[in-house]
Amino acid sequence: MKLIISTTSPYSRKCRVMVHELGLADEVEELESHPFDDDPALIQANPLGRVPCLVLDDGQAFTESALIADYLCERAGEPWPRDWTDRRLEALGNGLLDLTVARRVEMVRDEGIQSDFWIQRRERGIMRAIDEIETLIGHLDAPLAQGPLTMAVALSYMDFRYPESDWRSGRPHLAALLEAWEARPSFKATPPPADS
Repeated sequence: MKLIISTTSPYSRKCRVMVHELGLADEVEELESHPFDDDPALIQANPLGRVPCLVLDDGQAFTESALIADYLCERAGEPWPRDWTDRRLEALGNGLLDLTVARRVEMVRDEGIQSDFWIQRRERGIMRAIDEIETLIGHLDAPLAQGPLTMAVALSYMDFRYPESDWRSGRPHLAALLEAWEARPSFKATPPPADS
């Protein structure tokens, strides 16, 4: 299998961490792609032109990190618990990823076309989401699951792109969750490049 990724993409990182955690590293070859360059290999595999994209040995391609994550879990024999609490947490984590990436895209636009409205709207959504997730994490029994991983990746991405953010303040469960994931070899093996 080939996993087409960008090392700065949090969606790619989620899948990369899962490959390590689920013991699939010998089965999955990573290929770096730059989506904004319309990389022909990526476009051929995924006409949406987004990463990650998992290309199976038969040529079938899976897009979107949540779908890829489900496939990887099934391939590994479903070792992680999967219930509606986990799915809800994963959905909130994916939404948080969407907001943080969209905020980043807006922030790197030329100054004359940046929209303060959209930046502030996304920031409010980010704060509401992490408050909700802080409550859910406090009742979580299984930190090794797709929901907690998605949340940890989102928080790590916030540290990467918005180091000025004070998201840890008043959110001890989230801080502990990220700290636990950052100690794992899978997280240590997949950080975004420091110079990006």
